[in-house]
Amino acid sequence: MNPTNKEMQLRKTCELYVYVLESQGKEVPDEIQECADSYDYDYLVDCVAALSDAIKALDSDTYDKIVNNTHSKEAHNLAYWWEMQQEADRLSQVLGQTCL
Repeated sequence: MNPTNKEMQLRKTCELYVYVLESQGKEVPDEIQECADSYDYDYLVDCVAALSDAIKALDSDTYDKIVNNTHSKEAHNLAYWWEMQQEADRLSQVLGQTCL
């Protein structure tokens, strides 16, 4: 059975979170590493909030090094993920204000 889009996105988010943590020299929690490494999609972890918080906590120099690194495919993928996450947050706020 093929993985769902949600399962693939959760795994990709774990991979990006591993990249952010390792880029800062931080320890990667076992469950996050398992999620990133698992190709059978049995060990999925929803770390969207943790990755978002980690990016928000970066100072500008570290942000440039990790997210805006033009020589890193992971940085490019992270920058795209972050852009989409911010847009989703913005749309959620707009919808929340419109529907209330």
